[in-house]
Amino acid sequence: MNFSVTELFVIFTAYLFFLFAIAYATERNIIPRRISEHPLIHAVSLGTYASVWTFYGSFGMIEQSGMLFLASYLGATAAFFLAPVLFTPIFTITNRYKLSSLADLFAFRFRSALVGTITTLLLFCAILPLLSIQIQAVSSSLNVLNRNVPSPQIAAAFCTLIALFAILFGTRHPSLRARNRGLVVAMATSSVIKLLVLLGVALYVLFAVFNGPTDLHTWITERPIIIDRLLKSSDGESWRTLLLTFFAAAIVMPHMFHMAFTENRTTETLRKASWGMPLYLFGMAACIPIIVWGGYKIGVTDHSSFLMLHLGRALESDIIIIAVLIGGLTAASGIIIVTAISMASMLQNHVILPLIKTPENIKFYDLILWMRRILIILVVSCGYFFYIAAGNSQQLHMLGLSSSIAFLQFLPGLLATLFWLGANRIGLICGLIVGMFSWAVTTFYPLLSAGQKLNSSLEAVDWQSSAIVSLLLNIFVFVAVSRITRTSPEERRAAEACLANAFVTPEGLARPAFETKDIIRLLSPKLGEAAARRELRHAIRRLNLTADQLAPLDMLRLRNTLEQNLSALIGPIEAATLLEPLSKQPSRTGDFPARDIHFLESHLETYQAKLSGLAAELDELRRYHRTTLEKLPIGACTVSPSQQILFWNNEIATLTQLTPMDVSDLVLSELPQPWCEVLPAFISQEENHLTEVHIRLRDQDYYLTLHKSHLSDNPDSSIVLLVEDETSHHLLAEKLTHSERLASIGRFAAGVAHEIGNPITGIACLAQNLPLETDQPEVLETGDQIVEQTRRINRIVQSLIRFARTGQSIGDIQLERLRLADCVEEAIHLVSLDSHAKQQNFFRDIPNNLHLEADPQLITQVLVNLLNNACDASPIQGAIWVHAEQQDQQIILSITDEGTGIDDSIKAKLFEPFFTTKDPGKGTGLGLPLVYNIITEHYGSIEIISPANQQLRNGTQVIITLPGLQSDSAEPHV
Repeated sequence: MNFSVTELFVIFTAYLFFLFAIAYATERNIIPRRISEHPLIHAVSLGTYASVWTFYGSFGMIEQSGMLFLASYLGATAAFFLAPVLFTPIFTITNRYKLSSLADLFAFRFRSALVGTITTLLLFCAILPLLSIQIQAVSSSLNVLNRNVPSPQIAAAFCTLIALFAILFGTRHPSLRARNRGLVVAMATSSVIKLLVLLGVALYVLFAVFNGPTDLHTWITERPIIIDRLLKSSDGESWRTLLLTFFAAAIVMPHMFHMAFTENRTTETLRKASWGMPLYLFGMAACIPIIVWGGYKIGVTDHSSFLMLHLGRALESDIIIIAVLIGGLTAASGIIIVTAISMASMLQNHVILPLIKTPENIKFYDLILWMRRILIILVVSCGYFFYIAAGNSQQLHMLGLSSSIAFLQFLPGLLATLFWLGANRIGLICGLIVGMFSWAVTTFYPLLSAGQKLNSSLEAVDWQSSAIVSLLLNIFVFVAVSRITRTSPEERRAAEACLANAFVTPEGLARPAFETKDIIRLLSPKLGEAAARRELRHAIRRLNLTADQLAPLDMLRLRNTLEQNLSALIGPIEAATLLEPLSKQPSRTGDFPARDIHFLESHLETYQAKLSGLAAELDELRRYHRTTLEKLPIGACTVSPSQQILFWNNEIATLTQLTPMDVSDLVLSELPQPWCEVLPAFISQEENHLTEVHIRLRDQDYYLTLHKSHLSDNPDSSIVLLVEDETSHHLLAEKLTHSERLASIGRFAAGVAHEIGNPITGIACLAQNLPLETDQPEVLETGDQIVEQTRRINRIVQSLIRFARTGQSIGDIQLERLRLADCVEEAIHLVSLDSHAKQQNFFRDIPNNLHLEADPQLITQVLVNLLNNACDASPIQGAIWVHAEQQDQQIILSITDEGTGIDDSIKAKLFEPFFTTKDPGKGTGLGLPLVYNIITEHYGSIEIISPANQQLRNGTQVIITLPGLQSDSAEPHV
């Protein structure tokens, strides 16, 4: 049964346009994102591994080597079973540092552009046989159905359409880390089609050729030669070599690396692939023997690689033929598309971009995209020309095996990247070159030179020895040269970054002196100014920073983020080279600590969700201890030997009103006053503890206790400082001292008043009797003066008595429920009897529902004293405001005047007995101490604010706080 050229062309193009439609529908969101971005879809797309080797070549392999065909399935299965050990760490590194290929990974790990270039060129050599067998499979499959089909022309048309698809759906974004959802869904669809075709053909054979499993079992039992042929002996070395070869190929082949890591979004995909891909490969492998036995039964045994097509022709089933043809197209097209995209990115970043300079009149992003498109065409064309020159004469499984052995040479470098700190670039380059040269001499060249004369059996080429020898030479040279030569500090830091759950931490990092304009200046020659500014804005947005408020630490984070973003655009080494001058900028104020804690913290916060295992547990422990220090009710900070601030907890942030972000890049001397003097001075002292440190902060007095300690026995180690706010304790101690002083003065005053009272009374009586004894004016005038002075002394004595009585216990005070408004009215009435007070304007704002439990006489006395002081301080026709309100269970009463205010130097003495600012004879200095005692005995407090008017710098406000009673319903104010 033959298909016409037109029919084959229709089938051929219809399938490719179907793929176009799938990818287009995905990009246009016709296929919802919840489906196209589902981890299971991406896991299925990894079925791209199943090339024509597994779809067609396995039939040739089982014919020649029996069960050895399973090696390609089992090797990949082992790799996916080890996804948590291999795939997940690689994904973590590539995703973190925006690496898009194996060449990027090696260049980043070994900090060498040459490593990236050599890896790219060697991978390019290795993929040529792989691309060739895909093209050969499509061309040969069409030839099976129609001998008149011109193979070179069909192959050229196929390559053209494939290159077009890769360009349309693989170069939509300049950044290589931008996910191509259309490509992923198209590859997932192809993977499903391959599996369904094999399952469909196998089921058809099982039930249409054998009449079910029972008939198949009977047929095999009656023909033991079939079992013998399937189980033909293959030595253990062949199994081990093939398993290792395909194990490596599943990871390092460009199309697998691209799908598993570059197009991947989360580790959830890899977790699903760790069980999904083994099931997928098992389903494909289980179909192969059934189809082969069906071929034996109906006598189709000659063309082993294209057995399914010949089987369909023998069964005269157009459906089988078309299905198999489409399955072969999916197997071939998937690998060519993804490999072309991946290789184009590697050639761009590691071969082309290092050699060219961006023309000034060309937009950089357009240049990148067009360069990648041209390289895709170049890669596909090279595969086509290799097929024309050499691949057309070879068996599929032989070319596939040769290519897989070449990929095996990259496995030592990959494992060293993940697990060996001592590996260096010289060892890797030497090992790769030696291993690939051995492969070319012992495997690739004999295969090409033999051509048609080569027996199709694997045993015709000593491939096991060639593979093992080339791998061992690679490993030996790699290890030996790495041991002999020196590993640079940059390589060692990159090696630490490539270990699981690690990241780069610059050593000896200097405080950056560069600015955003320096970054634009460095990037512009390569990217162009517009692209440079765009990359800078993108990095700033990614870090949630503000462009005009970038601290030095922010500039460090910005530089690292820029390097990662540019790595996805132009490769890691080119990105590092562009930004390297920033690292050489002179430091502004010295070096950061060798392991800058802020830098570590920012990385750990960024990558918390990506940590696992012991690293995640240690991070949780770190967070617990850090939270403990942050919540500590004592101010704590840590400084480096150069007094760089490393830690700043919540309590010290509250005290200083400086957040940890505000001080993250400062030294102590750069803090605002008074901290820039107090803390460095304390560090320079020998004492580790300092009490009663007085500072003036926000127009208030604070009293601190300071402690310090080195974090290690080394005197040059970092220092932890503890700052205790003892202000409340200091004020309480002062109040207690003041109360004790007042109590002792009260007792003294009572005794003095008693002792002075009696003589003064006698002197007054004698002076009053003088008019009865003489008429002399001089004597009478003197008597009047004596009486007046005794009255003055009596007023002083009465004040002393009242002051002394305020020291009585609360039980002796006559407490009763009273309304505050009444007390204020009575006090204003009494004060207004004075001539000076009559000239003042009193303004009252006292709700009638404010009640308290107090001694009315004492409260009135307090109000009279305070109002008298306000009147004495106020100018004529001055305003005096009396305001009260209830807050919770407290009454707040304030008396405010418009006087000249109180000087700061005497505020601390206002409540001391006998201290007065009034003229002699006008004040005793006992009024405010008396007020203080009365308020204290009523469990209240008093505060004096001066100046009350901050703008005019005048006036005094006295604020009294007293316990209040439950307010009645709202009443009018007085």
